[in-house]
Amino acid sequence: MIEFDDVAHQYEHVASVRGVTLQVRDATTTALIGPSGCGKSTLLKLAVGLIWPSRGTVSVEGEVVTPANVRGIRHRIGYVIQSGGLFPHLTIADNVTLAARHLRRDRDWIARRVPELLELVQLPPDVLARYPIDLSGGQRQRVSLMRALMLDPDVLLLDEPLGALDPMVRHGLQEELRKLFASLRKCVLLVTHDLAEAAFFSEHIVLMREGLIVQQGSYRDLIDRPADDFVRAFLRAQRAIPDTDA
Repeated sequence: MIEFDDVAHQYEHVASVRGVTLQVRDATTTALIGPSGCGKSTLLKLAVGLIWPSRGTVSVEGEVVTPANVRGIRHRIGYVIQSGGLFPHLTIADNVTLAARHLRRDRDWIARRVPELLELVQLPPDVLARYPIDLSGGQRQRVSLMRALMLDPDVLLLDEPLGALDPMVRHGLQEELRKLFASLRKCVLLVTHDLAEAAFFSEHIVLMREGLIVQQGSYRDLIDRPADDFVRAFLRAQRAIPDTDA
């Protein structure tokens, strides 16, 4: 579980988050959505301790994130960014196992874990000897997901993980990721600009504007009971939503 309690954050003279209170429950997928600059990615960075709140607290699995304990908390969080963030000079095997080797995890455990992850993200074993430049965009995102899941974290954070992919690849990965989230039953917090993607993945959608939560609930809550004119305008601007019951 992730909890934001009256959290605020400011970049120089610009407030990126202004008093956000939000609970992201275990075994659910929550989507953060809203215009660029509304504070979505800032909340993910606060959760993983890359930046610090100017007010309020962020807790992961009941533990308040502080400079003193952030390293340990990060080991319980998987973090996937839009570009994948793979190290180009490392093989796929070295990218995936980097954190486990840094923490001196047992070699036999690592050797067992890697094939499990390959099967989970549906990649062949021969990718392990290759480098990121040798893979397609979709393959690189699968490897990034492997790396995020390597330590079997309690929490998974994804910042526009499919945003840089072409529509055909993105559609295929959406299907696979939804099945993956359902099978893992982890606490997943996902950032996206796309309401259709948020509705497809998430039980709970949080719509933000200018550092504040404007409305949260299910997709049907937003459609049937928009909180204000901004929500209505945001919904009109989005493309048609697919049937999420399929």
